[in-house]
Amino acid sequence: MGTAVRLRSRSARALGAAMVVLAVLGLGSFLLGGADYLLRFGAPVALFGVLGWAAFWEPYVEVSDGGVTVANTLRTVQVPWSAVEDVDGRYGLKLLTAYGAVTAWAAGAPAGRQRARGLESSTSAAVSARLGELRAAGHLDNPRLEQPGLTSVWHRPLIATITVLLVGTVVLPFVA
Repeated sequence: MGTAVRLRSRSARALGAAMVVLAVLGLGSFLLGGADYLLRFGAPVALFGVLGWAAFWEPYVEVSDGGVTVANTLRTVQVPWSAVEDVDGRYGLKLLTAYGAVTAWAAGAPAGRQRARGLESSTSAAVSARLGELRAAGHLDNPRLEQPGLTSVWHRPLIATITVLLVGTVVLPFVA
């Protein structure tokens, strides 16, 4: 029916880029100040940049004929169309599925007046439109759940990096 569409919030990506740039500038200034400053304050500044990238730059929602992929900060969830019961776009994107609710971190919410008028987010509108097309074509007339649950993948390297930087943030100032 259609091609895969990857959706991201532009304002969140701008915030993520700003956080990464500030972290790089901070690390650069600590490097110029000497190894002592870098050792003492490098971990929290690096953590700031990693969190900016992970929370605001990287998350996305991908809408395809196979389903919806929701890549949040710490994990990615794949939701097949047969599991989607309803789409809520009042505060961003919330997929109500046979397995429970899945909320997308990457979906921007409509502004206050738009929300008051009942308008949904652009990401939610894209998901609802594709769901409507598939239902109209008869592909979801008799949906069958083929798995016992949703496919979910944790972002283990990112979680490990954040853990190491958190430990470094707490321990390194006392060591240096």
